[in-house]
Amino acid sequence: MDEPEIQIEVPPEVEVGVYANFALVSAGPHDFMIDFCQVMPQSGDEDDPPRARVVSRVRIAATFMVPLMQALSQNAFRRDELLQQHNEPADGEEAQ
Repeated sequence: MDEPEIQIEVPPEVEVGVYANFALVSAGPHDFMIDFCQVMPQSGDEDDPPRARVVSRVRIAATFMVPLMQALSQNAFRRDELLQQHNEPADGEEAQ
């Protein structure tokens, strides 16, 4: 039996999204928590460690983690394939 289609609504306050270049993942008995962060450049002192600011914290049901990982993996492979196709020379052209 097919699952019903879910209508997705994105509220205006989140439709722009936030940029993240780092994530921390922790797990509890019933869920996972992912903190999406922006790593900031080091301040003037080289002894200061880099800082990461949490821009979004998402709690995910443990039962949803495997489907989420599969969807991420499929999309990452599809993106890589598209980038490779885009970077391949067309017939009759030389690679640069």
